Amino acid sequence: MNKLIGSQPRHSKLLSTVLLGLVVVHVLLLSRLADRYSPTVDEVAHLPAGLAIWNDADFSLYRVNPPLVRTVAAMPVFFVPHEEDWSRYKKDSQTRLEWAMGRQFVAANGVDSQRLFKFARWACLPFSVIGLLVCYFWGTQIHSQMVGCIAAGLWCFSPNLLGHGSLITPDVAATSLGLLAAWRFSEWIENSSLLNAFWAGTSLGLAMLTKLTWVFLPTLWIVLAFMNWVRYRQIRSLQSDFIHLGLIVLLGLNLLNLGYLYNGSFTLLGEYDFYSNPLSGTPRIPGENLPANRFQDSWVGKIPVPFPKDYVTGIDLQKVDFEQGKWSYLRGEVKAPGGWYHYYLIGLLVKVPAATLLLFLAGLIACWRDESIRSSTMRLLPLILSAIVLFVVASLQTKMNRHVRYVFPILPAIYLIGAMAGVRWPKAAITAVAMTAISSLACYPHSLSYFNEFIGGPQNGHRYLIDSNLDWGQDMPLVKDWIDQWEDEHPVWLVWPGDVSSEHFGVNAKLSPGGELPAGWHIVSRSERHHASGRYRAYDQLIPVDQISNTYDVYLVQPTKKKP
Repeated sequence: MNKLIGSQPRHSKLLSTVLLGLVVVHVLLLSRLADRYSPTVDEVAHLPAGLAIWNDADFSLYRVNPPLVRTVAAMPVFFVPHEEDWSRYKKDSQTRLEWAMGRQFVAANGVDSQRLFKFARWACLPFSVIGLLVCYFWGTQIHSQMVGCIAAGLWCFSPNLLGHGSLITPDVAATSLGLLAAWRFSEWIENSSLLNAFWAGTSLGLAMLTKLTWVFLPTLWIVLAFMNWVRYRQIRSLQSDFIHLGLIVLLGLNLLNLGYLYNGSFTLLGEYDFYSNPLSGTPRIPGENLPANRFQDSWVGKIPVPFPKDYVTGIDLQKVDFEQGKWSYLRGEVKAPGGWYHYYLIGLLVKVPAATLLLFLAGLIACWRDESIRSSTMRLLPLILSAIVLFVVASLQTKMNRHVRYVFPILPAIYLIGAMAGVRWPKAAITAVAMTAISSLACYPHSLSYFNEFIGGPQNGHRYLIDSNLDWGQDMPLVKDWIDQWEDEHPVWLVWPGDVSSEHFGVNAKLSPGGELPAGWHIVSRSERHHASGRYRAYDQLIPVDQISNTYDVYLVQPTKKKP
């Protein structure tokens, strides 16, 4: 039987060097992707929304996400020469104008947009590094430095975190800071000091500033604290712990409001304009129906809401998105609108490297078989429960299944539980990290379109998932290179998921009309080919003559011969 890691020294210079190496490698991998990818679909809207905050402290653009990440992303762009076009912007509009502002921003800056987004992405790279470091430190605390290095290694080479961590979208930041919040709260549970309460509250506020996903965290922390009191019956510490818990929640909410500069904080519930069914009373569409408020004439409407106004209206508009629904795609099947309860489960099974999933399974087995390992893993309870709540809530939203990134916060739990397998099987765990790295780097720099070995790799990814799981518009530089080489032979037609003109990225191609295909080269996104409208089904009858990355197929349509 392998020697247990727990018998090794808790800290060593070798493993500290390994951690430093992982951080350096992770930053280098992220930096290259940040430089290489063209602006993706959602990024186009995030950057001008961040600039609106720097210009006018306006948080209403992209309010369905809190402002932390886009504010950080826009900071370097704000201080370098660039063009802005706000001619069509109406402040405090109830409709979502971020997409129109994104199109105007890219149109105003043209091919220089790539440079501006690169600066914005570099500013956001530290978010992913934070997650790697927390994996290491928490793994070291619950067992040993080796466990911490295993968890950090899984984070470092995760193709999903590399692909999305190089963007200015908030998914990886929410994963990192949600992990940080769970770690610091766990520290307070174990040692309820005033200092630990301060850090738990600070990290809670930072997590809530990344995505609306974490709105349930204050409630969950209160429930976990109560469970801890009941379990250990620490009546003597109940009073001080109650004070500390109040400090954690109040500090977190205060930091959340500070992130919005207290804009509209403590507005009475009855004074809001709502559109979602639970809050307005009837389903409404912003821009088409007048808002309503089911609490307006009740005593509940007189309660001040301890959140910023744009945070609350963002929750409302996000709920509207889920109520209206969008078409979804899974394993070759399209539902319009609709989805599947198992969408995110399938998504993780095909997007997470096979070696990582197997190590996670080994970690579960180790917890089941070994009481000491199980006891150590229980210290991850805040992380595990928050991941489960998020996963269940996301899975229940079956009217919109588009993005596996919505459940990325479950990944740290997979990494840390998997790392505990190294306590019993250290060589196997290290091998799993190495295999994860090999699998990820074999696909790099096409990390956004990574799919694991269970389905045959990225080549088969479009048969299972599309959208941000595959092609989010990130490969325009490769499309441009291909066109520059071959466009003289035939005209070029393009099918891609972007909402802006491809000319702004230097791509000289016309948009394919679908239906009856004109002669020439056709560069077709594997994601868009499965569009619910069926407008691109004509390509299913053709055989690709080339491919670009894992995201585009190239077809040659010959001119139709005229009858004499």
